[in-house]
Amino acid sequence: EAESSRPASGRWTTRDILTFVVFNLIIVFVTMAAKMIEDMLLAPQNTFFVGSWLFPLLSTPFYVVMADRIGKRGVLAASILVFGALYTFMGGLYCAPVAVVGAIVGELVMWGKGSYHDIKRIVGGYIVYWVTFGFYGIMPYLLFREAYMEQLGTYYEAADVAAMVAQYTEIPWILLMMAMFAAGTLVGGLIGSKFLKKHVRAPAAALQLEIPKMLVEAVTRNEIVMASLFDDVPVVENDFLSH
Repeated sequence: EAESSRPASGRWTTRDILTFVVFNLIIVFVTMAAKMIEDMLLAPQNTFFVGSWLFPLLSTPFYVVMADRIGKRGVLAASILVFGALYTFMGGLYCAPVAVVGAIVGELVMWGKGSYHDIKRIVGGYIVYWVTFGFYGIMPYLLFREAYMEQLGTYYEAADVAAMVAQYTEIPWILLMMAMFAAGTLVGGLIGSKFLKKHVRAPAAALQLEIPKMLVEAVTRNEIVMASLFDDVPVVENDFLSH
């Protein structure tokens, strides 16, 4: 089950690119929608305890299917860079180098033949994606803490700002966040794995078995039709030769 039925090739096809674009649009939309709903319902200091596991839980099933369908090197790196570019364009210029480092580490984790058809490797690699995502929140506190806290103070209450500073600068909180990222990814990977095996790989394998059978039946029907046509042709005797 680790290997997909699709032929292996190093180059991305047009179909691979379209698959990547569509699935990453879905992942970005799902994540952003969940973030908006979370911000509407929860106080800023409480979003830490929900988004850290909810975002990967919702996104990982889509990533698992995408990675398996493309099955080629670069899927994880490109996915990390897409999200990093999005955050960079939203004003977080510091996200660009973080995304580049995450993309390199992610592809090193996925090094080896068939890794993008191995669900355990796919899920393990996607944890790197969410660890990188976590560092998008950590870096501004490390690079320009005072200025960033002042900026946050214009939007949030002092208690919320103090809680967010602790959550993104203190080691126990950071480790908890990474653990929640990993837990959400693992559960999402389990859901994605079941969907992939039942609704993607199994129908594809069944179709591959069915196509030769259909071809044989078509050839057999053609032979029967041709034989029946020749059987119906009357035999004409040559009177000239008979004399």
